[in-house]
Amino acid sequence: MVLTQSRKVVWNILSAVRRGRRLDRSFEEETTVLVQKDKAWCREMAYGIQRFRGRIDYLLHPNIRRGFDSVDPAVKDVLRIGLYETLYMHGVPQYAAVSQAVELAKKVGKSATGFVNAVLRSAANKDGGQENFPDKRADPVAYLSTWGSHPTWLVKRWLSRWSVEEVCHLVDANNQVPPIFLNCLQSDPDEAVARLKRFGITAEEVEGTSCIMLKTSGSLGKAMTVIPSMVQDPAAALVPAYMDIGVADRIVDFCAAPGGKTMALAAKGHFVLAVDRSFNRLELLGDNLQRLKESESANVSFEVHIVQGDVYQPVIAESGAILVDVPCTGTGTLRRNPDIRWKITEENLNEMVCRQTKILDSMVKLVPIGGILVYSTCSLELEENNHQIERFLRTYSCFQLEPGKGVDSRYLDSKGQLSVVPQIFGFDGSFAARMRRIS
Repeated sequence: MVLTQSRKVVWNILSAVRRGRRLDRSFEEETTVLVQKDKAWCREMAYGIQRFRGRIDYLLHPNIRRGFDSVDPAVKDVLRIGLYETLYMHGVPQYAAVSQAVELAKKVGKSATGFVNAVLRSAANKDGGQENFPDKRADPVAYLSTWGSHPTWLVKRWLSRWSVEEVCHLVDANNQVPPIFLNCLQSDPDEAVARLKRFGITAEEVEGTSCIMLKTSGSLGKAMTVIPSMVQDPAAALVPAYMDIGVADRIVDFCAAPGGKTMALAAKGHFVLAVDRSFNRLELLGDNLQRLKESESANVSFEVHIVQGDVYQPVIAESGAILVDVPCTGTGTLRRNPDIRWKITEENLNEMVCRQTKILDSMVKLVPIGGILVYSTCSLELEENNHQIERFLRTYSCFQLEPGKGVDSRYLDSKGQLSVVPQIFGFDGSFAARMRRIS
């Protein structure tokens, strides 16, 4: 049997992710040579394996006498590809999925083929249904880390904060394939929905946001020519709205790339200074901005000045409006970026908190009296969000929380901070705090 190119591509993607590459980037790099149909197949496989890795590994474990942890990582990827295809890729016969995995194992070495064949034939003959996993009531941690396919340490953290049912809803939300959302940059969502309908594209407004959800398959390219928009989850789109800055005011967006929030702010008529240390990511911001400027549907210029700079050594003296969208663990985006769940650790979280503290503290000298500072993350973790702001306000009494009026109250917590969680709203998670300097 000849090994198909698509399976080799998926294996290459998983290998790149294992080496630390982001799933979305490795997917784009590895699938450039594929036709659209094969690219879609690879996306379903690569993203699905990351999404349900906990389930797959749990089913593989009993079939490996020497222990799953002892298996070569490259062979683990082959086993995951074979079992995922058997369980989740409908229309592929079991024998074909196993045979293709055996062929793929030859890329690791001939000695791996017999092992892969034996393990997969044993594992594939067993039902992968929920009833064969730990019981949710008897052992919720085991249930959520295996059937729920989330790392144990993260499940335990969430269970210390939310009920079992709430965490189940969160995990279920994270395991869904995300729909495509568009942020309508220069029109109301209801107007955008009506305009798209005239072009045969069905969309649905996301209440209380500037976003719509596309319902017509394969309509993204056409939709973006019909209305000035960009692909952006409502959780991210809410942050620029939450800033609630006067149109005449200039805004500095630190950690700006790849630029979703920058472009949303510019579309509102602001001049935005977009600062990021990564030249490659700033190039992506520039490309996205150019696409919007050239869009036939756009009728407003975007005033954005892009600067490469280090947030710890700011390129400005001061600004009356600053957004600092800090690097974070990204636990609010596990549905969209399923590989993150297997990469982050408690140590990473602690390191990230220290980094965020340093960044946030470096902003103090840049905000004049009366100026606004907005801190945001796409994390669900309290240490990166509420606790970070509580510490900042204790340390710097010259700042106080001042919630803006740009966001529907359903997305705000009791203090007026932006607080979005997937299990409630059905899209990504995000956090933001708007603070004014008063002295």
